[in-house]
Amino acid sequence: MQTTQHVLFERSEMKDRHLVRKKIREHIADKAKLPILIFPEGTCVNNTSVMMFKKGSFEVGGTIHPVAIKYDPCFGDAFWNSTKHSMITFVFNVMTSWAIVCNVWYLPPMVKEEGEDAVHFANRVKAAIAARGGMSVLPWDGGLKRKKVKESFKEEQQKKYCQIV
Repeated sequence: MQTTQHVLFERSEMKDRHLVRKKIREHIADKAKLPILIFPEGTCVNNTSVMMFKKGSFEVGGTIHPVAIKYDPCFGDAFWNSTKHSMITFVFNVMTSWAIVCNVWYLPPMVKEEGEDAVHFANRVKAAIAARGGMSVLPWDGGLKRKKVKESFKEEQQKKYCQIV
């Protein structure tokens, strides 16, 4: 990792976040360095959707090189559904599958537009990735898999539903 100049941080540490932004800005400013590869989505959704990106990756500036990745389940499923299979069963299925086929599309580079904030920029990149991969866009992150839904989020959805009805 030291030879490729990784920038590591502890997501829960606010001080680390500020330090990482500084390191990334310095890295971006040095044109002799390779572009930074960021995986802003933390949870996969079985090849059907693209979840919310965290805005931190899109706040630092620079050029984003979006990549759409979609697995083809023709020979084996690359996703682990922990409600259906144990980890051992999943690993066995992956290791005994004929192949794991993955389609990768490199999209045109994107930059933050004038007056665009990090959230809108992240959503624009997410939409481009979803469109190329033939997936739907979700307005929430992977945290909903493991945490209870906030009351404010429920209320917002209820208001939207009431407006439709």
